[in-house]
Amino acid sequence: MLKCKTAGIKVIMVTGDQPVTAAAIARQVNIFGKEEKTVNQIAEERGISLNEAFDKSDALVIHGDLITQATRDDELLPESIN
Repeated sequence: MLKCKTAGIKVIMVTGDQPVTAAAIARQVNIFGKEEKTVNQIAEERGISLNEAFDKSDALVIHGDLITQATRDDELLPESIN
């Protein structure tokens, strides 16, 4: 994983696990470090929105259902917008 990071490659893990479980697994396999906080953690700790926390974190955990929903939403857009 370190080689990927030093090469500027961002590793993404897609899972159906809940964000807390996914974050724990990602830390175990070094997708992000033990000291890095996820967007969700920063938002919760600081009482800010996920959008505000996004710029303050290098670790993002998204439930696979959100990816599915985003894909469905994109498919519903008129061709001229895509």
